[in-house]
Amino acid sequence: MRPLLQRRLDQVSRSFALCIPQLDSPFQDRVALAYLLFRVLDTVEDAPFTDRELQQSQFATMRNFLRVQPTAVELSRFCNAFPAQIAEGERALLGDTGTLFEDAYALPPAVRKAMFYAIDRMALGMAAYARRPTPLRLVDLEDVTRYCCFVAGLVGEMLTELWAFDSAAPAPRFALAYHFGVFLQKVNILKDQDEDEMAGRFLVPDYTALCASLRADACGALAYLQALPRTERGYRTFCAWALMMGLVTIAQLDKPRQSRRAQTQELLAHTAEIACDNAALGRQFVELMPELPDVEPQRARSKPESSMWFRNTLLAPLSEAELAAIGIAI
Repeated sequence: MRPLLQRRLDQVSRSFALCIPQLDSPFQDRVALAYLLFRVLDTVEDAPFTDRELQQSQFATMRNFLRVQPTAVELSRFCNAFPAQIAEGERALLGDTGTLFEDAYALPPAVRKAMFYAIDRMALGMAAYARRPTPLRLVDLEDVTRYCCFVAGLVGEMLTELWAFDSAAPAPRFALAYHFGVFLQKVNILKDQDEDEMAGRFLVPDYTALCASLRADACGALAYLQALPRTERGYRTFCAWALMMGLVTIAQLDKPRQSRRAQTQELLAHTAEIACDNAALGRQFVELMPELPDVEPQRARSKPESSMWFRNTLLAPLSEAELAAIGIAI
């Protein structure tokens, strides 16, 4: 992996900085590049803008960069428009936005199209949630799932497409890729609930219902992993590490946070050893999956954005039945 990509990954995400090097080239660099562009978009969403119109303009500018390679002047204007109170790692990443786009525009057209298509739709989804009244409050479990589809389900879709460019084997179903992304994002939402709410982002409308929903998404994530060719050790390890660490995080949600470095290293080593063994992965999944509550499904509540808007903006390659299985009311 290019040193710049690894350095920025180390600064903005310990987990992805650990997982992405498991991938084979050129998939590795493409995933790292895409992830960092997603993180630039995350900075637009998370930065403490006092001017909400300026934030919306930043979303639009990011989308324009996906259509025409930005000039140095445009990049400078974009970076300087952010509030001063953003983390040092995010500020450094913004400074490399031009280099990231240079690399992206040098990609094969089909690869670039898949990457930019996902980023563009994510930007539209994030911008819609950023237009809601503050503080942001997701209204029900379906709203959480919609949000997760934009910020993580699209990542699963894009990863599957990028992987398929270099593989002759059939790709896992996109529905499973969405389950995987939604699972990981729901885990993050639960893990970061206190921090998000201190920042004015209330993303957990019903803690018990959200925990209960993890079961189906985790099973979909396992099915995605097991659908990958057994010869695909790198991508299998990447996915297996994310899934198993997600299960461990769920089990620790109600416990005091503490360093578990030795246990984590042992888990990752064992998972890498069995990454190509579907039966062993299934057993590990069962062992790590904590007991989750059972909750009766609730009727979806009205939201600021219509169901039609959601489907037409997400544009996921999923049937209505597949969307319903993820938790989207049709």
